[in-house]
Parts: sequence; structure tokens; C-alpha cells
Amino acid sequence: MVLLSILCVGAFLSAIFVTGMHDASNAIAVPVRTRTMGDTAALITAALFNGIGVFAAYLLITDMSVPWIAVPSGHLGLPGLTAALITAALWGVATWALRMPASSTHALIGALAGVAWYARVDGEGSRFIPAIFDATLLPLLYLPPLIFLLSWLLVLPFYRLAIRSSPSSVNRHSREVLAVSASAISLLHGMQTGYLYLLVLHVLGAVFPLPTRDLLPWHVLTIALALAAGTLTGGRRIGYTFAYRMVRLDPMRGAVAQGTTALMQALGYFLLQLPFSSSHLATASALGAGVNQRFNSVKPKIVANIMLTWFVTLPACFLCAIALMMALDGIFG
Repeated sequence: MVLLSILCVGAFLSAIFVTGMHDASNAIAVPVRTRTMGDTAALITAALFNGIGVFAAYLLITDMSVPWIAVPSGHLGLPGLTAALITAALWGVATWALRMPASSTHALIGALAGVAWYARVDGEGSRFIPAIFDATLLPLLYLPPLIFLLSWLLVLPFYRLAIRSSPSSVNRHSREVLAVSASAISLLHGMQTGYLYLLVLHVLGAVFPLPTRDLLPWHVLTIALALAAGTLTGGRRIGYTFAYRMVRLDPMRGAVAQGTTALMQALGYFLLQLPFSSSHLATASALGAGVNQRFNSVKPKIVANIMLTWFVTLPACFLCAIALMMALDGIFG
């Protein structure tokens, strides 16, 4: 039990670190691509606002029970949570190595669904697996097309304004918007990630005998530091795919893309309370803004590979978590 507990804590911190490393590009890729911010300044800003976002989530959190976060009860709880966290971390590393933007949130939820299916004899699968359909599968179907269309449409009025202004003025104002929106995206990403892993920590308290199940400030600080540290190491590896290879963006269209991403993140977190993927939002908005140009700026093959990664994430993490759960249950069961 002690060894499994240590493994679970290590997996918990690793999953948060990998989330920061994997998702850093969502906020900084376009500002760096359009020369609004340098690499170092962008990473430091993203790490800072991700950390602040975790504390904001802690202050705003009201409901510690949501239908899309659950682990098995009884002796399967701790190995199940450990398997899910390891799966989320491994998927994040794999997609980061392949330069593919994918949802860290969907990876964790897909892994938890696999664990619930493995423990279906206790009834967890029958309650939890249908709940993730509304939380993850439906947004995956309607959200990327919606934000693509919104970003495409928003280019039109801003383009009308831009042709009446000097290029230097347009670029200057666009870069100001890019800097602000990059900070907003990082803040909202920190809030969503903080909320997610504070829920996971609360669930951990239910499956492991901790002195208290209350969330303490040092819990929040640990999550914030792990997320910020991962963000600082993320660089623009994944962002290179959608901001350099997938589509070409000028500062004005980059500002539209980033602003749309931040707007939809806020909508998902504050109004709908659904785990929107910042990777899906950033990629779809960049594609929508970039395709609204007179010349062909999009590479369809890259788009197809990204979409394939999105749809493979849930089933791949589902199966990987089942395999890890079987191994951990065999070793520690």
C-alpha cells in the first residue's frame, strides 16, 4: 500500500507537469510566431498566469462532485486512480514528442473511463461512462467546428477595419491584443487544470486514508508549482505544428484566433462548467482565422493528423488505463 501510494502521488505530480509542458504552446505559439513576444518572455508569462489560475480555481471552487470525475470504490480505488494518472502523463508525453496538439483533460477522463469499465462489477462503469459523453464526446464533435466558424467570421469585420488603417498601426494593436489574450488563455488554462486536479486530489482523499479531505493551501501551491514548472519546459514544440506547419497567420488574424480561444475558454469554465480542451480551441481558432485569406495558407495533411489525434485520444487512453489497471491490480491486489 505504501509503494502504491508513493506511485500514485508521483503519477499525480507527473500528470500535472506534463499538462503544463504539453499545453504551453496553446497560449504562446501564435504570439511567438507573430513576433509579439520572445520565447523566454512568453514562457515565463504563461507559467506565471497558469500558477495564478490554479489559485483562482481554488478560491472559486464550489462543487467538489462532478459527473465526469470518478474512480472505483473499495480496494480498486487507489490502483484505478494511479493507472489513470499514469495514462494521462504517458499520453501527454507521446503526443508532445509527436508534436501533436491533444487534450490533456480528455486523456485523463478517457483513462478514468477505462478504469471504471474495468471495475464495472462494482457499478462504477454504468454510472460514470455515460456521464463522460455529455462532458467530452459531444464537445469534441461540435466545439472545433463552432470555434473554427466563429474565428473565420470574426476576421471579416476586423479585416474591414484593417484595410482603412496603416499596416504598422494594425500590427501594433494586434500585438497588444495577442499579449493580453496569451495571458488570458494561460490564466483560464490554469483555472481549468487547477479545478480538474483539485477534484482529483479530493477523490484521492476518498480512496486513501488521508488526515483530512479538505483542500489546503499547500495542496494548491504544489499543483501550481508543478503546472508552472511544466509550462516553463514546454517551449513551442506542439505550437510549431499548428502555428507554423498547419497554417500561416499574420498578427491581425493571430489576434482574432487568440481572442476567440480565450472567449470560448471562459464560456466553458464559467458558464457551461465543461472540460473544454484548450488544445482543441487554440488549434481550431488558428485554423479558422488562417483559412480566411486569399491564398492557400492551410496544409490539409497536418489538419487531418491533428483531428485523428483528437479522436484517438479517448479510446487510446481508455485501453491503456485498462492495461495498467490490470497490471496494478495484479501486483497490489
